[in-house]
Amino acid sequence: MNWQTAAVLVAAFAAAGLLSYRQHLGYQRAVNRVATEENRAGVLLVTGRAKGRLRGAVVLLVLDRRRNEVVRALAMEGASVFATIRERPDLRGPAAALASRATSKPLRRAVSDALTMARRLTA
Repeated sequence: MNWQTAAVLVAAFAAAGLLSYRQHLGYQRAVNRVATEENRAGVLLVTGRAKGRLRGAVVLLVLDRRRNEVVRALAMEGASVFATIRERPDLRGPAAALASRATSKPLRRAVSDALTMARRLTA
């Protein structure tokens, strides 16, 4: 291995690290924004994640505890650091049937993780 190859590898790792950090900051901003906008009595903000070999998913759910209903849902799906948090109106509705409305396997696992967290928090 010559020094040019090593320099390219170091640059690639640095770029991946910076892009990962940028993605984390976007996620953090989304969580803070949703927490501020949905700050009212009877509402719970939970997150769930699913890691896969090639793809993963993160979901933010705002649950109305009285009606057991998802009033707002955001999700980040993808295989790269370019995935962003997006509103998912298709996930709104009764929490009991939420997993059936998820469109992909990683998203279903992330939704299941979030609902498990919600059950632990409300118990």
